[in-house]
Amino acid sequence: MGEEIAEKYYVRRREFLNQDPDLPAFIIGIVEDTRAIPDEDRDSWNCGTVILDLADCYRRVKFDFALYDEDERANSLRKITLLAEVVNAVREGIAMEVESRNARDARLASVNTEAAQAEPERAKAAVAGSPFTSHFTTLGL
Repeated sequence: MGEEIAEKYYVRRREFLNQDPDLPAFIIGIVEDTRAIPDEDRDSWNCGTVILDLADCYRRVKFDFALYDEDERANSLRKITLLAEVVNAVREGIAMEVESRNARDARLASVNTEAAQAEPERAKAAVAGSPFTSHFTTLGL
């Protein structure tokens, strides 16, 4: 019987980004752990799986992270670091905008509730003091 090497991963995730299953945006992130592959088997450990795919409902983006030599590894690490920084900054911006818009909705709901409560009184006052005569009354309807 041959010895099997079980593949191990630092990261292996596939997630849908929307709660609605009809909107199939997703993210796939996979980074294979090649530490168990012998140093002599350079072709195997040097070609370890690294995947970052993002998709909205219509488009898909695949990022490449080359790890074949020291320069490519440094560039790949720089690339994912920048992506993470920008994604985290956008996340913070969205969180602040959500808070701002939720507060605005609450203020508008409060103003609308007050206006709706005051509306019947304003309507009664307007009718009582109005010189308007209904056409239906004039026509005897």
